[in-house]
Amino acid sequence: MAMDARTTVSVETFYSVMRRISSVGSPPFSTLPWPPMVDLLLFVHRVEGLAPGIYMLCRIKGSFERFQQEFSQSFDWKSPENCPSDLRIYRLRQGDFRSLSATISCHQNIASDGVFSAAMLAEFEPALRKYGAPLYPLLFWECGLIGQMLYLEAECSGIKGTGIGCFHDDMIHDLLGVPDRSWQSLYHFTVGGALEDFRLQTMPAYHHLQKIETES
Repeated sequence: MAMDARTTVSVETFYSVMRRISSVGSPPFSTLPWPPMVDLLLFVHRVEGLAPGIYMLCRIKGSFERFQQEFSQSFDWKSPENCPSDLRIYRLRQGDFRSLSATISCHQNIASDGVFSAAMLAEFEPALRKYGAPLYPLLFWECGLIGQMLYLEAECSGIKGTGIGCFHDDMIHDLLGVPDRSWQSLYHFTVGGALEDFRLQTMPAYHHLQKIETES
């Protein structure tokens, strides 16, 4: 998938998507038999009514205070003036970070040409020491569920979303001012106006079985 580098969404639509991702006590996130462990680092590019920049969506209770203590002291940590009171979204830096977001995602323009891109951030080595190796796949399960919700919310908003599996996690560490693996970016995602690749073909479900039935 490629993004068109021009589609925008309203700030109301953006906050609606963020609210769904933040509803950790409601389905589908309430189906996970563990407390939420993943927050979102956001690169906002084309949201009407919200200044471009780097933001943090704090899904986890208490993560905001920890981030302020453990991340770079140069961050703003300002809540946007129009941000709903039930959303914990904070601006870290204001500006055009399209190039940086693409570079972090292995120089893929889908991260810079969309409405926004996201890095799914989780406490890592301290959590693994506390809960053991079985925690590792659970973190990715939560990331996968967040990604599925972003897919659905993008479709409902008239745009598209796609996961980004290749990214430079050490660049996220440098950006946040984290010298170790106490926090880890586990998966990336982007949302925006998609460019359709007409070389791709869409087949009906179980089309291969229908072919066998026809031949028999």
